[in-house]
Amino acid sequence: MGDSYVTTGAVMTCTFGLAPSSLVVLPARTKMLCNVPRANIMDYAPMVNIMPFGMCNTPSNPTVASATAAAMGVLTPMPCIPAITAPWMPGNPQCLIQGQPALTRNSQCMCMWGGVVRFTTDGQMPGVPPIITPDVSVDVTIVPPLTPAEKQQLEPWQQQQYDEEMKTAQFAGSGDLDTAEDLDRMATKYEASGDTAKAAKAREASQAYRESAAKKKSEAIDKVNNKYRNGGKEPEAAPQKTYTKEELKNIQQESDKEFLKQNDKVKELDGKILENDQKADKQQKQLDQANEKVNEAATPYKEAYDEHVKAEKKRKEAEEALEMRKGFEESAKKNGASKESLAVERQLRKQAEADAAKAIAEEETARAKMKKAETKYNNATQEREKIAGELSQTIDEGNQMVADQKEARKKRDESVCRAAAASTALKAQEKKEQHDKAVASHEEAKKDTRAKGQKAAELRTEEQGYRDNADKNFSASVDAREAGMDEYVDMYVSETVRYDQKAKAVHGDRVKAEEDYQASKATLHEAYENAYSDEARFDSYIANMDYQKSIENIDKYSE
Repeated sequence: MGDSYVTTGAVMTCTFGLAPSSLVVLPARTKMLCNVPRANIMDYAPMVNIMPFGMCNTPSNPTVASATAAAMGVLTPMPCIPAITAPWMPGNPQCLIQGQPALTRNSQCMCMWGGVVRFTTDGQMPGVPPIITPDVSVDVTIVPPLTPAEKQQLEPWQQQQYDEEMKTAQFAGSGDLDTAEDLDRMATKYEASGDTAKAAKAREASQAYRESAAKKKSEAIDKVNNKYRNGGKEPEAAPQKTYTKEELKNIQQESDKEFLKQNDKVKELDGKILENDQKADKQQKQLDQANEKVNEAATPYKEAYDEHVKAEKKRKEAEEALEMRKGFEESAKKNGASKESLAVERQLRKQAEADAAKAIAEEETARAKMKKAETKYNNATQEREKIAGELSQTIDEGNQMVADQKEARKKRDESVCRAAAASTALKAQEKKEQHDKAVASHEEAKKDTRAKGQKAAELRTEEQGYRDNADKNFSASVDAREAGMDEYVDMYVSETVRYDQKAKAVHGDRVKAEEDYQASKATLHEAYENAYSDEARFDSYIANMDYQKSIENIDKYSE
């Protein structure tokens, strides 16, 4: 299927948005199509080119997750604020609009919350022939086939079998492709009728089925290649995850319980974190006060220390002066100094001893003062370190609480998503079962209609046979009367009456059988509509897609 270039006004849908939106191309664009600006892949700016899609309904959006959690797990859509972070892809690089690839209808972009934004119309004016660009298929990584060298290692019959199985693998997923094409046809019909929501849903489902088909084809080819690379032995297939209704209900109930448990834990931690913050604030104030006390004690301690250093220096100088006077006195004695000189030296020595004693006393006083200031400073420092340690411990405990709360929020949000997935899977499973019942009812109605039609045909044949026999006997009685064979007239008349009575006896049953047959045909038509109409198939396709996605989400949020 080809595609067309996109202009301003093109209708877009988001897989998680509840309403369509329109592309806005700024009027400054110089390239026009149908008298309106043409778009390129860089026209993706949120709230400039891409406007909101009504309400967002994905739990991956934090606002939706919060609202859902506040609603006790009931999915609660919130206003859409597009969060597009990358250009449209793929565009058409063979046609540039102001230096960038032209935007085409098959292009899409991603919202950071997981929504896929696609076009449902190209925005071109009606009646203008679309400009066709090549179709872009789903990207699939196909495992390379066996090389000639690898094939030569196989037996001839294995080589032939490999080729046959590879041909079969090429058609894997063809059923999903048929479904995708059927959904595209439905989407076109819905677009023509103005039902853009259903059209968007059909386009989204079509893409999902195409991706599923591509995946099945890739897996089938991969399986064949791995089989013959493994000497022809079938590789072990991973078991396909399925859930019964009872299992889905249990998952939903357990997820709801887990939500309540984690939500209570989040609330409990909210209170503890608040208490911890208050405790930390109080300890911070105590630490500030302790710092002030340390600063207050530091000044006297420094002054006392400086005084002690001075006193110690003074004491050393006094002791040195005393030793010097003692030396002078001893020298005077040895040299035979006069009594007057010796008396002077003795007097100077005594004065030096007095000065030294005084310096020692002053040093002791300064040391005692310093020790007292030091003790006060150390006590203040120890108190500060104690409070700082307690504050650090409180902060660490608070950080752990915040981490625990973050983990609890994560588990709570995962339980919401898991419960929502289980609920969606249950609803999808119910729709699938309803469709299966409708198909079975159609088969029963078809059998019943065939049986009633056959019965009506048999009674019609029987009645017609009796009437034909009555007509034959009546004709024979007329011929006998005209031939003067009166002895046979009564016999033919009697047979005519007998067959006529038999026909009348069957007639009522035949009429009733034909009425039953017509009623059964009406029932069959209704059963066909319930099972195979576009609406029925659309619901079945969507249910299958929703079920598969839900199962994937259950596994994803259970990891």
